[in-house]
Amino acid sequence: MNDLVPADTRVFLFHSPNASRDAGAAMDGVNQWLSKDRSQGPYANLRVREISVTPDGSGGVYTVVVCSLGRVADANSGGTESSAT
Repeated sequence: MNDLVPADTRVFLFHSPNASRDAGAAMDGVNQWLSKDRSQGPYANLRVREISVTPDGSGGVYTVVVCSLGRVADANSGGTESSAT
């Protein structure tokens, strides 16, 4: 994951408290979020870099999604963000 630029990276956390009772539904919220149409919004270039699932210790799971917004840090101007074309 060394290719991620901090100013361009977002981490989203989802919690499914009843994953042990309904494993199929545990990822429903995550899947709905991932399938959103972002083509006309500020996150049109959003790219998922990593998804991890961790038990919460109470029968549920935490799902962490690490994303790149699709902007590039300009090394010549001290790291300011610019839109990708």
